Amino acid sequence: MRISDFFKETAVLPSRDLQLYASKCLQAYCKAKSIQHRSVDELIAHLNNYPERDNLVDWERKGAGLSLNGRGDDMPQELALLISPQEAEEFSYVVDRAVEVGIADMYGAPTERPVKFLGEIALILHRNNIDLP
Repeated sequence: MRISDFFKETAVLPSRDLQLYASKCLQAYCKAKSIQHRSVDELIAHLNNYPERDNLVDWERKGAGLSLNGRGDDMPQELALLISPQEAEEFSYVVDRAVEVGIADMYGAPTERPVKFLGEIALILHRNNIDLP
């Protein structure tokens, strides 16, 4: 998908589809940067398990308990050792935004924030010459 088409197409997606796409973007980023770790796999599996309607509280609670949870906490030490200091900040930003896509509007009326967060991820992928999924 071209970046110019990205914003038009994602603006109409429901929350679950936005979260699944954010997960795909995180996967693409990690693959391109050769970032491989169990904590990344666990987070991606969690993001891919975004519930249709029910169990949002349980899903959010489980996500907060992950070792890599995208909520501003430090990443696991073993993972941090695999990522260069120059890339660590960008990686953390992509992770945090991928998680925010799913939780931003979880308990309130829909806003533009999930699409904005997804757009920020897309721009990082574009800047790194990583194809959008």
